[in-house]
Amino acid sequence: MIGMAAGAGLETRGMVAKRWSPKTVHPALAPYRACDGQSGTIHLVPLESLRPTQVTVGMQSVHAKRRKIESRGRSAKDIEKLIARRPIPAVRGPDDFLYIIDHHHFGLALWKADVSRAYAEVVADRSSLTGSQFWAFMETKGFLHPFDEDDRRVDPGDLPDCLPALRADPYRDLAWAVREAGGFEKSTQPFAEFRWASFFRAHFTRRALERDPDGTVRKALKLCRSQDAAGLPGYSGERR
Repeated sequence: MIGMAAGAGLETRGMVAKRWSPKTVHPALAPYRACDGQSGTIHLVPLESLRPTQVTVGMQSVHAKRRKIESRGRSAKDIEKLIARRPIPAVRGPDDFLYIIDHHHFGLALWKADVSRAYAEVVADRSSLTGSQFWAFMETKGFLHPFDEDDRRVDPGDLPDCLPALRADPYRDLAWAVREAGGFEKSTQPFAEFRWASFFRAHFTRRALERDPDGTVRKALKLCRSQDAAGLPGYSGERR
């Protein structure tokens, strides 16, 4: 793995970057300095220690991000800059676990690219809550998407316990492919592309996706510009 020895700096493919203590904020993240545990702190953590707040990802998106990471991260210094530019937002929960609320695809792509650690930014500390109180807070804030690849709700206790345990959702892949093709705009709304995935799930069978993925994307591009999709995040309207 491209990673760090305990208490040491980032290492990769036999090359060693300038060393930073895991408790020291990287210079690129200096504006976020604060006391440990407070909102806004940045921590360098093992990727496998981060807890997902969703069940699935689009693996096509993950693989595309992994290829970018591998092409841009050719040295320890490159990897250090890459992860410093994009800290993963997280909420500190019971037992001091960090539950990430965005960048699941990026985090999994890092892991698949043999990067072992990432910077996590603690945006809220709710470690004093009970489990049920914590999950109620997360859902109220829109930080939780407890639905599996068949769009069935799961108990928060059954969420994957690490990034490598995230499961593939072909409809999330379809949503990503449609957005990449210009079908709708990128949205800042939480879990926006999952809403598109649910929308497409109601219109296309999994068999159609498997048999003719390119044809399904073309049909989805037309559908996402129709009035049926008008209420979805990033909807860009009908085009002539």
